[in-house]
Amino acid sequence: MIRLLAIMLLTIILLSSCSNKVQTHIQKEFLHAGPGYSRAVVITNGNTKTIYVAGLTGDGEDFETQTRATFNNIKTELEGAGATLKDVVKMNTYIVNYKPELIDIFRKVRKEIMGEKEMPASTVVGVPALAAKDKMIEIEAIAIIEINKK
Repeated sequence: MIRLLAIMLLTIILLSSCSNKVQTHIQKEFLHAGPGYSRAVVITNGNTKTIYVAGLTGDGEDFETQTRATFNNIKTELEGAGATLKDVVKMNTYIVNYKPELIDIFRKVRKEIMGEKEMPASTVVGVPALAAKDKMIEIEAIAIIEINKK
């Protein structure tokens, strides 16, 4: 019995010393932090960065102008984290007082800005209002990029 316990203990010691555990450290970076939220949060884990862009809006007198400005604001936040709109894998869009013609305008602008191939997963939701009452559209995005570690 003692011999069996000694063999088991030796096996455990050998296995634990031979294991190649990959240690990763998650880093968080809060971009353009303001009162109540950050415009973007960057999570770095190993050689991967995930960028979470808060719901952003844009200025303009009409829906199309606000949509373009909103995409531009998202682009700015992504660039600050080293990413582009092509790196976006998920988008959530909120449209105030949604009507079918608004989705056509949204899709037209999105196609001009992002193309129409390899599009992110996307959700569009009609809402009665946004936090800022003069805004007609809000978009949030998640992007993932690989970073080269040397």
